[in-house]
Amino acid sequence: MRIGIRVFIIWFILWLGVGSVSVWFIFINTQDWRLTLFSAVAFIAITLMAGTLALLVQRIIAMHYQQKRLEKLRAEWTAAQSSLKQLVSQHSKLEKLVQLLHQFILSTKQQDVLRSLLHELPKFLGLSSMEIVVFNARITYGVWDQGSEQITLMELDSRDKTSLPQWLLGQMTREIRQVQDSLIIPIVSDSDIIAVMKLSRNSKFSFNDDEIRFMEAIANQTALALERIKLISFLENLSVTDALTGIANRRHFEWRLSEEIERARRYLYPLSALMLDLDNFKRINDTYGHIVGDVVLKQVAQRLRDALRRTDFLARYGGEEFVILAPQTPSDKVFILAERLRRVISESPIKVDENLSLQITISIGVAVFPDHAQNESELVKAADVALYKAKQSGKNRVCMFEPELVKGGEKNVRA
Repeated sequence: MRIGIRVFIIWFILWLGVGSVSVWFIFINTQDWRLTLFSAVAFIAITLMAGTLALLVQRIIAMHYQQKRLEKLRAEWTAAQSSLKQLVSQHSKLEKLVQLLHQFILSTKQQDVLRSLLHELPKFLGLSSMEIVVFNARITYGVWDQGSEQITLMELDSRDKTSLPQWLLGQMTREIRQVQDSLIIPIVSDSDIIAVMKLSRNSKFSFNDDEIRFMEAIANQTALALERIKLISFLENLSVTDALTGIANRRHFEWRLSEEIERARRYLYPLSALMLDLDNFKRINDTYGHIVGDVVLKQVAQRLRDALRRTDFLARYGGEEFVILAPQTPSDKVFILAERLRRVISESPIKVDENLSLQITISIGVAVFPDHAQNESELVKAADVALYKAKQSGKNRVCMFEPELVKGGEKNVRA
């Protein structure tokens, strides 16, 4: 800036020098004071006009410079605001992701994961509706809509295409895609699509890149949560399932018995217990070996399971013994049930392989709560005593518990 002023001063001095010499030259040659005065005034006027023009040009240049600087500052301010909004948005999304992860950790069922997503995401993303489909043996379908603001979970039959959401019937890909005002988000585990989310908005604004990245993170964590719950379910099922027959084991039976007794007390209905034992099973093992014995146990368990009602509970009690709980079943009806089970086993031989079929019979002891027992252990003991009576009476029969059977019943040996 100082250099510019110095240059201006030098040019101004030179201009005055040239002007003064020009006026003096006019006076010397013309000796006319009027012409000389007029020349001097004209020179001064031209000097003032040039100075004014120079100042105006300088002011215009300064204004242009300030305008450029203002535009630059405005752009920087806009960028700073955008960065701040993005930072705040990322912070809120990170906070929501952490909140969902915490809920996922506490979830023990896949329905809990679905409820967390349907409860947290719609209002956070400004959705009009949200749907989730999880693929298992039966499809679990969850939905939230802005109108009712209620979460609905239901199970759908994958074989019945009419029960499935229409948007699910198209070809599914492993990539997130936008369809009109909706965002379709696959949840992938080991390259398999295990679930799909659909997010919808009423507005014409599509989902931006930041929201899509956020949903990618949500989808990844949802896949981990669903796989974790599946593993937990598998391990729990393994701990309460008999490895040979695939039905409940004794531990599961004892837990279920306690639950059913409490329910029978509360609602004042009878609970029947059936103890079943394969007749002469030791002879089968001794004659054909334990592998054949295992085949027999598995087929007997399968026949019993197929013959029972949906409300009945079947478990392997130990060895060749099975136990059944029949809720809301009094003495007369449970006797009919036991007879039907006995015939299911005895009426047709069990086919071990192409060359071996074995005729199997069972003996069944029956007891009813609260007629014959007042708690879990008494009910099992009463059914066991009735089973001994069936064995003593010739096997392949059903015996109902009677109080006089208690005396000496435990001293008998089954075969």
